[in-house]
Amino acid sequence: QQKRVWEGWLSAEISANYFADLSLTYQRNQRIVTWAIMFLSSGAAVMFVSALRDQYPWAAHVLSILTAVLSAYSLLGHNQKNAIDGADLHFRWNKLASEYELLWDNMYAEDALVKLTALDERGMELSKAATPFPVIHKRLLRWQEYVERHHATAARASGT
Repeated sequence: QQKRVWEGWLSAEISANYFADLSLTYQRNQRIVTWAIMFLSSGAAVMFVSALRDQYPWAAHVLSILTAVLSAYSLLGHNQKNAIDGADLHFRWNKLASEYELLWDNMYAEDALVKLTALDERGMELSKAATPFPVIHKRLLRWQEYVERHHATAARASGT
């Protein structure tokens, strides 16, 4: 049971950090695409392409196609929704990690097994809610190493 609490706690922290990172990535992508669309569809971009019209007659077509592609990506990429959903999953995983930590501190309480089972079930529900998101192994590994380092440092500092 002690191992399950520890692994659940670390897993929840890793997931919380991972989804915070994903949420920020989606927010950043949406900002970049929005600004690019605004620029490409602005008068400044049209003036710039007009100045290049004689040298590069295809530039206006590229500008139009690029604007259309970015607009479609902005609409179909669901960056805004994914950013919001990722932030929600970050919050929920973070809350679960805090509850595992509380259980760790009170592991020998009479109702510890009941609480552990409930926490494990919530972790499974969160995993199900996370299935639409990509698993980026490199990013996940980075957060795993970060959390493990953090706990190792905390354990050394407390002398345990």
